[in-house]
Amino acid sequence: MNERDKAILNDLQIFRFLSRDQIVQLHFSGLKNPINSTNSVLKRLTRDGYIRCLKNYSPYLYTLTETKIKDNSQKIQHFLELVNTVIEMKKYKEPKFLMIEPKFSKKGCVEPDIFCRWHGNPLFVEVQRNLYSKETMQKKIDLYGEYFEKGDWRDEPWQVLGKEKFPSILIITPTRYSVESSLKIYQAPSISDFMDHLQGNQTPKPPISKPPVIKSNNGSISLRMK
Repeated sequence: MNERDKAILNDLQIFRFLSRDQIVQLHFSGLKNPINSTNSVLKRLTRDGYIRCLKNYSPYLYTLTETKIKDNSQKIQHFLELVNTVIEMKKYKEPKFLMIEPKFSKKGCVEPDIFCRWHGNPLFVEVQRNLYSKETMQKKIDLYGEYFEKGDWRDEPWQVLGKEKFPSILIITPTRYSVESSLKIYQAPSISDFMDHLQGNQTPKPPISKPPVIKSNNGSISLRMK
């Protein structure tokens, strides 16, 4: 098994599910024939029992053999959304200490979709494609406020000793929520809109293009700093 094989398995450990095209972007984009090379590697890893192929999706989805999540779980759509967000982040700078749906403090407290250090700063990312009520979103933000007050975040391994900093919160959403908090909170339809806003190029605006679609036999699933 070579280093790229190990990197693919590591990503599947982190993200749970990846589409063939996402694996192309993450590991094969610099090759002359990236799709053919990706298909060959994935076929071999599937044959050797390291991963499973979900053929009822187009393009195919892949997961580790031992994954317990059901192949028709609604959570798959969400995981693929998170992968797309991380791929977009990587276009600007490689995220460090990347974690997907980590749990901070006790259960029911802070559980961001993504945590990482990006552009040198800690960041909580919430990817919200569904419409939530103002009250629901405010409750989610209040949990971050409670976590801040507890102070546990100062002891996390991703902190820089002597320069501990509470993560900023970035909500990826087509809907702007009116929430109240003393924490640093950003809202943008996409990572690129967020970066444009930080660089002063534009005010974040809702996306106008349609997202790619991952199709299954039972219908279709839309996928859409500092």
